[in-house]
Amino acid sequence: MTKLNYYLLFVITVTFTVITLGAYVRLSHAGLGCPDWPGCYGFLVGVPDNATEIASAESAYQGSIVDIAKAWKEMIHRYLAGFLGIFIFIISYVFYKDNTDNIFKLSLLVSVLVIFQAALGMFTVTLQLQPLIVMFHLVGGLTIISLLWLIFLRYNHSRYLSEITNQKFNISFARIKKLQVFAFFTLAVLIIQIMLGGWTSTNYAALACADFPRCNNSWWPQMDFYNAFVVELATDLNYEFGRLDNPARVAIHFTHRIWAIFVTLMIILLSILSYLTMKSLFQKILSLLLIFFLGFQILLGVLNIKLGLPILVAVAHNGNAALLLMCLVTQLYLIKNTKNNF
Repeated sequence: MTKLNYYLLFVITVTFTVITLGAYVRLSHAGLGCPDWPGCYGFLVGVPDNATEIASAESAYQGSIVDIAKAWKEMIHRYLAGFLGIFIFIISYVFYKDNTDNIFKLSLLVSVLVIFQAALGMFTVTLQLQPLIVMFHLVGGLTIISLLWLIFLRYNHSRYLSEITNQKFNISFARIKKLQVFAFFTLAVLIIQIMLGGWTSTNYAALACADFPRCNNSWWPQMDFYNAFVVELATDLNYEFGRLDNPARVAIHFTHRIWAIFVTLMIILLSILSYLTMKSLFQKILSLLLIFFLGFQILLGVLNIKLGLPILVAVAHNGNAALLLMCLVTQLYLIKNTKNNF
C-alpha cells in the first residue's frame, strides 16, 4: 500500500478511538468533568490538581466540584479530538494537491464536519449535556468515520477494488439496481437506529427496561411516547443523569428495541441477497461480516441489560455500531460501482 493509504488507515483508527473514548467519557459520567470549553476550569493544558488550584476553580465556577479523574477523561478526549481535526485537515490538503476522482470534495466535507463537530462538543458542555446536542455529537462522529472510510475506498478503487466491481458475471443490471436501492434503504434504517441509540443513551434510558426480552416484566409496559421525543430548548438546565420521568424513558428504550427488529431483518435480508447476487468472494465475505457485526451488536445490547450496563460492554456497543456501519457502507459502495460498470 502507499504511504497515503497507511495515513488514511491511521486517521480512521484515531477516529474510531475518539468515538469509543467519547462513549467512555459519557458513560463514566465525565461529560461535565470540565464545566467550560475548550479549557478545563480555565486550564488549556492540564486540569486543577492541587488544593490551591481546586479551591480557585470551584470559586470561579460556582456549583462545580472538581473531580480530577473526570476532568482528565474529558480533556484527554478533547486533546485527541483536536489532533484528529489536524490529521483530517491534512487529508484535505493532500487531495487538494492531487484531486483524484474528486476525493478532495469529499475530504473537504469531512473537514467542515470536523469544525461542526467541535462546535457540538462545545455546546455539549455549555448546554450541560442537552440530549439533542449530545445525540448529534454521536451521530457526527459516526458520520465522519464513515466518510473517511469512503475516502479510503474511493482512493483504492482504481488500485484494488476495480478488480472486484469490474468482473463480468451473469448478473442482470435490474437485479443490481434493485439491490442497490435496498442497500440504501437498509443504510437509512440503520442510521435511524443509531440515532435512537444515541437518544436512549443521552436520556439515560439504557436501563429503563430492566429485563429482556420483556420490559419490566411486561410485553407492553407503561410508556409516555409524547414526552419521550419532545426536545426541551431551555439553555439553563442540567441534563446529566436525565430529566425525563420513567414512562418516557421506557418509551425511548422500547422504541430502540422495536426498531432493532426492523434493522435486524433488513440487514439479514440484504446479506442474503448480496451473498446470492454478488459473485465475488470479497463481497460474499462482506455479507457474512454484516451478519457477524449485527449478531455481536445484538449480543452486546442484551448484555447491557442483563449485566446492568457495564461500561466496557456499553463502550463496545458504541464501537461495534461504527464497525457495522462501515461494513454496510463498504457493501453499498461495491454494489453501486458494480452497477456502474454495466
